[in-house]
Amino acid sequence: MRAFSIAVLLLMLPSVGPLSGQGRVGVDFEPGLVPIVEGVWVYEGALHLDGEEEQVRTNSLVVIDEAGIVVVDGQDSAEEGRELLAAIREVSDAPIRYLVNASPHGDHVNSNTVFADAGATLVGHVGTYEAMTEVRAAAGETGPARPELTFEERMTLRVGERRLDLHFLGRGHTRGDLVVHLPDKGVAFLSELYFHGVFASVSEGYAEEHLETLRRAMELDARWWIPGHGYVRDQTPEELEAGLLRYRDNVAAIHHAVANRVARGESLEEVLVGIDGDLGAFAELPFYGYLKESAVTGTYRAEVAKR
Repeated sequence: MRAFSIAVLLLMLPSVGPLSGQGRVGVDFEPGLVPIVEGVWVYEGALHLDGEEEQVRTNSLVVIDEAGIVVVDGQDSAEEGRELLAAIREVSDAPIRYLVNASPHGDHVNSNTVFADAGATLVGHVGTYEAMTEVRAAAGETGPARPELTFEERMTLRVGERRLDLHFLGRGHTRGDLVVHLPDKGVAFLSELYFHGVFASVSEGYAEEHLETLRRAMELDARWWIPGHGYVRDQTPEELEAGLLRYRDNVAAIHHAVANRVARGESLEEVLVGIDGDLGAFAELPFYGYLKESAVTGTYRAEVAKR
């Protein structure tokens, strides 16, 4: 993080406290739309993680104007995509103009074809298109529809009175992360750059870049910071912003702890065994056991590659 020393940041880490359960949804959660501001909704869907009894929420941004609708991030399957589409139809019958893929991961793109069939133009960063193409090739199957409209740094979508600025501010959770900013509404959707109340997911090895990407994102003029995972329902703008700062600190803690242990010459196995104490209260966050190994492994390999 260029603008702010990680060492200084770590001295300021708050305790996890009341945010420690906000990524959980339990086993009785019902997906649905949550109103944010006029014309802007978040659909909270349920993502079932292997080996976990509880679910984590996967969020889609839904921007509605009488001239059309923009959806940012779909859901984890065609069936769940149809459920999202049905929820939208309960509040608007306007045409679906765009589906923006703000992440290339399956839980955000596996319903792409549902929206393409509904008439949406699929939009994404070139890195998302490339990642989805590589997954197709590795799997030997077609997979979900890919973005047909791609860009490298910035694109603006306009539907009726709605303006959405799509920003690629750098790598973080993936190589194709987007921040979708509605400047007229004070809303910024961070997709998988921000998990609210869930242990940080940095499995692709971009933890250090993730910090810089979040710094740049937080320069946008926004009141509502919407996560790609974790709950939004009943949260105030202040609580969501606090969650974003906490998530940034979590990413910083992972990067700092792993980098220090790599500098001491530890193996990956030694880091995995010893890092719990380095992470303090972050190790108590929901899904730490599920996400720890991939987060540490990705960050470890990136740090070793730099030496």
